[in-house]
Amino acid sequence: MTKYTLRVDSNFSKYPVIQLSELAYLYGDGHAKCSLAKRICVMDSATLFSKSYSEARERFLDAANDCGFSIHSQVLDISGPAGEELAMDFAVGGPADAATALVIVSGTHGPEGYTGSACQLGFLTSPEFRELFANHRIVLVHAHNPYGFAWTRRTTEGNVDLNRNYVDFNQPLRGNPEYDALHDAFVPRAIDDPDAKRVLEDYREAHGPVAYMAAMLGGQRTHADGLFYGDTKPAWSQEVMVAGLRRWLKDQKTVLLIDIHTGLGPYGVPYLVHGYPENDPRFSVLNTQFGSAMRSTAVKEAFDEDLPVDPEGPIVLAMDWILPDKKTYAFVIEYGTYPPDEVLGAHQQDNWLHAYGDLQSEQGKAIKEELRRVMYPEFDDWKTMIWNEAEDALHKSAKVLSG
Repeated sequence: MTKYTLRVDSNFSKYPVIQLSELAYLYGDGHAKCSLAKRICVMDSATLFSKSYSEARERFLDAANDCGFSIHSQVLDISGPAGEELAMDFAVGGPADAATALVIVSGTHGPEGYTGSACQLGFLTSPEFRELFANHRIVLVHAHNPYGFAWTRRTTEGNVDLNRNYVDFNQPLRGNPEYDALHDAFVPRAIDDPDAKRVLEDYREAHGPVAYMAAMLGGQRTHADGLFYGDTKPAWSQEVMVAGLRRWLKDQKTVLLIDIHTGLGPYGVPYLVHGYPENDPRFSVLNTQFGSAMRSTAVKEAFDEDLPVDPEGPIVLAMDWILPDKKTYAFVIEYGTYPPDEVLGAHQQDNWLHAYGDLQSEQGKAIKEELRRVMYPEFDDWKTMIWNEAEDALHKSAKVLSG
C-alpha cells in the first residue's frame, strides 16, 4: 500500500485553503500525489463558503486583518434578520502607489454574495495569490448589497437592482416597453393568478424564450415594485461604491474589476461577461486571455438564454465614468446554478412576496428558501467548481494587469 505523510502549515485550522506548495509528500508516484491533492482541495474549497451573511462578513474581515489590509466599513441604517449590523466593507491592501489594481466585488445581488465572499476569502487565504498580486493595489468590496445578502433578496432595501443602477441619471435613460406591457403579469396580486401565467406563456410562445428573458431582465425604471428595477436616482450602495473606488484607487493608472454573480448558465459553469464592443482594444485583450469563455453584451447577435440582453446600468459598464482618468477593465463572472425557469421563477415569487405577501408566513419562508437554493447550491462539487474557476480567472486577470 502506498504511504503518504502530509505536513500542513500550523495555521491550517484558521485558514481553509491548503496550498500545494505547503504539502510535503513521502512515497508514492506523481499520479497518486495529484489524486490526493485533488481530494484535499475538494474539501478545502467547500470550506470557503459560509452559512450566513454574518459568518461571511466575520470571516472576510478576520482574513483581511490577518493579511494586513486596512478595513473601511460603510454601515447601512438597517439591521439584519437577527439585528446584526449590515455594511459594505472595503478591504484595501498592496502598495498605495502601485500602477495597477485588482478589485473584486461580492454581493451585488444579495444571496449571490455567498459565492463572491467565498472567492474573496479564497484570495485572502491563498499565499499564491497574495504573492501573484503583491505588486498590485487590491480592493476587495464585500457585500455591495448588504441588505440583500442578509435578507436573501436580489435587490436593495429600496427594491433597486444595483446592476441596473449605475447610469448617468442626468442623461436620457432607456425605456423597456416590453416589460411595461407585462408588469402586471410579472407581479400579479395573486401569486398563482392563471390569467397572469397565460399572458406570460403567450408572450414567450409568440416571441421566443430569449425575447421573454430580455423583457424581464433588461431592467426598468417605471415600476418601483417590479422586477429588475433600476430606479431614477443613485442607490445608497452605488454612492458608497463610487466614493470608495475613487478614494482607494486615486493613484492607480490601470484597474481591473471582477463582479461575482450566480444564477445564469449550466450548473457550476462560469460565464464571463463584459460590455466592450469588438472595436474596443479591451475586447481583444480579454479575448486573448480568456478565450471563448468571455462574452460581450455588446455583441447582440450572439444573445441566447445564457446572455439574453444588454442591461442598462451594470457596474462593469460604468467603470469608465466612475474612474474616468484610468484605464479600466471590468467583467462579471456568472456561475451557473439551475435552469432559467427555476431561477427566474424564484425571483418572481420573491418579488411578489415583498410586494403583496407576508415574509413571516410559512409561504414567505418557503419562497426565501427556494431563492437561496437556486442562487447558492450548497453542495461540495459546485463549490469546488466555483473556486477552481475563480483561480483560473485570477491567474488570467494577473496577466491582463501585467500586459
